[in-house]
Amino acid sequence: MLRAGRESLTRGGLRRTPVEQLCRTAGISKGAFYLFFESKEQLLMELVRETETELRAGLIALAEAEPLPMPSTPRATGGLHAVLAFLFQSVGDHPLLLALSDPEELAWLSRSLPPGHLDAARADDDAFLLALLVRLRSRGWIGDVADTTFAGLASAAFALATQRHTIGPDRYDAVVGLIVDGLVRALSPAAG
Repeated sequence: MLRAGRESLTRGGLRRTPVEQLCRTAGISKGAFYLFFESKEQLLMELVRETETELRAGLIALAEAEPLPMPSTPRATGGLHAVLAFLFQSVGDHPLLLALSDPEELAWLSRSLPPGHLDAARADDDAFLLALLVRLRSRGWIGDVADTTFAGLASAAFALATQRHTIGPDRYDAVVGLIVDGLVRALSPAAG
């Protein structure tokens, strides 16, 4: 069922995909769908949780790895650069998150979720990002930055991804690169 949802979302959006089509793709009955999920929105939230788990594991791995040296920069800068580049690029390149960056798909999801769900998701994201910040500080990779400001970087990456079509697909990666380079300069311990 998760595979069918992932395929539907990346092809045309879960909002426009009827449950019947999801069931055909998964090879199950409509009744079986509702044994697993109360709604398409619940299926989508499970897919988002899977994606978050995957991306969080990638961020943690980078925060714990020995950074690759970057020409004429301290090793800490290379580690911070790897973490921030992964954050911004993964949000903009991951098929599920890219599909959710469609303003219509995101608006549908926002209207369809139970009250408080987005606030709880944001609080969970903030808690993860604050734990990541503690790791980066303990390694000496990041200078003085307010916790809430750092936690807002994931939302900034997602907001940027929602404007990929406005920026232009041919320029998007270069713009992300400039933003990450600027953030590294601003957040590195040498900047403080």
